[in-house]
Amino acid sequence: MGLSFKAGRLLSIMVGATLAIPGILVGTAAAQDTLNVGGIYGGVWADSIRAAILTPYQQKTNTKMNIEEGISSVTLAKLRQQKSDPALDVVWIDRIVSDQAILEGLVEPIDAAVLSNLADVAPNAVIKDKAGNIVALTTGYWAAGIAYNTKEINTRPQSWLDLAKPEYKGKLAVYTPENAIGLPLLVTIAELKGGGPDNMDPGFAFFRDLVKNGAIMFAGSPAGGNLLANGEAAIATLASTQVWDLQAKGFPIAYVAPKEGVVGGDIRVHVVKGAKNKAAAMKLANFAISAEAQESLAERLLVGPVNKKVKLKPETAAKMPWGETGSPDTIRLVDPYVIIDKRDAWTARWNKEVAQ
Repeated sequence: MGLSFKAGRLLSIMVGATLAIPGILVGTAAAQDTLNVGGIYGGVWADSIRAAILTPYQQKTNTKMNIEEGISSVTLAKLRQQKSDPALDVVWIDRIVSDQAILEGLVEPIDAAVLSNLADVAPNAVIKDKAGNIVALTTGYWAAGIAYNTKEINTRPQSWLDLAKPEYKGKLAVYTPENAIGLPLLVTIAELKGGGPDNMDPGFAFFRDLVKNGAIMFAGSPAGGNLLANGEAAIATLASTQVWDLQAKGFPIAYVAPKEGVVGGDIRVHVVKGAKNKAAAMKLANFAISAEAQESLAERLLVGPVNKKVKLKPETAAKMPWGETGSPDTIRLVDPYVIIDKRDAWTARWNKEVAQ
């Protein structure tokens, strides 16, 4: 027997209502991925990674994200502590610390089949292990130069060695080895003073004298930016991105790319070994190297993009980390494996001789 019009209409309404009840026969709603993301640094770095990569990806994919901020050394410590039961799925780690994580097997190979944006990315931005597996992707090149307060410093520094000038005494702030640029800068100073990785005495002596003369030490770039902003320091070793952020906030801070070249690195995205949401993590890594994400990150954070399809605005191109007259070729990239081999010994020596 057929249904009457009223009965059929009532059945239709009941079915529609049932489909609308959460958790009941909702076949049209896609399952929501959840990602635990860590290591997005802090300050302007965290704000920019959120705005350029994480938030757009959330909006495009309806992915839920739990996000932790933290510098690379802290993130590495978490990966070690959580090795048997990782709480994080995706992490951003700086160059040298990244290589340490790769050597320790703390990150997961990324399936090239998921990386639809791979063909548009510079080859040196694709980080592989000794077996040829993709284990990290560079999402931007950054570098540190010298930042100074134009109202407090009369003589613009030109060289890394200028940090030791008497006129900067009591006004200086410098990175510690906790920062990803700290040890590469220590190696650079040693080389400029006639030493190098096999003879670090000149580097340690240089920084020891700076600290004895009142230099403040800091780990994260946001902390260095705060020292300049609140007047505790008038000149500092600092990432270019932090300088542009200070300028945008109205502080009279200028950036110098020393004549010997800025000391640089890259920020890398990794999938954590044993990640509970590995498939979703790899998709996020792929989006991070897309032209869309790379252009947005470069415009916001002023890091050098890795996607070859990115077209930067002239004003952005002028603020790339290598300075106005430099290029990617002028970045000093210290061999990470040299630092990995010597990290613990050099850090212990720093703590004993410099940070006493």
